[in-house]
Amino acid sequence: MKQNASPSVRDLLDMATAAGTALRALKLALVVGTLLTMINQGDVVLQGLAPDWLKLVLTYLVPYGVSTWTSIAKDLEQGAHQDS
Repeated sequence: MKQNASPSVRDLLDMATAAGTALRALKLALVVGTLLTMINQGDVVLQGLAPDWLKLVLTYLVPYGVSTWTSIAKDLEQGAHQDS
């Protein structure tokens, strides 16, 4: 990626799927998603009822996406991602 140029979709995808970014986002999503699930649907689960699966999936995807985007934004700001 050229300096001062907007990153391409390919650059953003490469950054999002980099091992460090994906692993960090996954760890954060597991912790935050589990806490939010317990807060938002804990009573349902404790009653032995099925949770709302769409809400459950989104509860994990949102922190994953936020963490991934934050990592990408940091890399772009620091100029850490450059094509060889």
